[in-house]
Amino acid sequence: MARARLTDKEVEMIVGTLASWKGTLTWKKLLDRVQPFLRRSFTRQGLDKNDSIKLAYGLAKDRIRTRPKRKDVESDLPPELAYAQRRIDTLTAEVARLEAERERFLERFATWLYNARSRGLSEADLNLGLPPIDRGPSEVMR
Repeated sequence: MARARLTDKEVEMIVGTLASWKGTLTWKKLLDRVQPFLRRSFTRQGLDKNDSIKLAYGLAKDRIRTRPKRKDVESDLPPELAYAQRRIDTLTAEVARLEAERERFLERFATWLYNARSRGLSEADLNLGLPPIDRGPSEVMR
């Protein structure tokens, strides 16, 4: 029987969870946190197969590793400022993830550009429109 796949919405939820992660991060802890909203279980390997989750996990690990060890400053702040600080941290992590993803896309584009040029494809060939969709009946009526 085929295994369940993650939808785009579920991937975004997991990536968002990783962007706002505080404390130590392991695959087990991530799986425990995301299982309630996925309503099904996944393995570490299942999540690691998705490039966006893998990238977000690596960035979250790096962010946690490089964050200076400090006393929890948020407890000294008024609730509004503590919330604002958490929001800033989450958005900063999201920007870092998007920049890394953009870098991956630029690398992929450079590969495609090299392959297209080596096969003699011009920019005009690459910019051709898609063929029209045939929405006719799938079987010939008799």
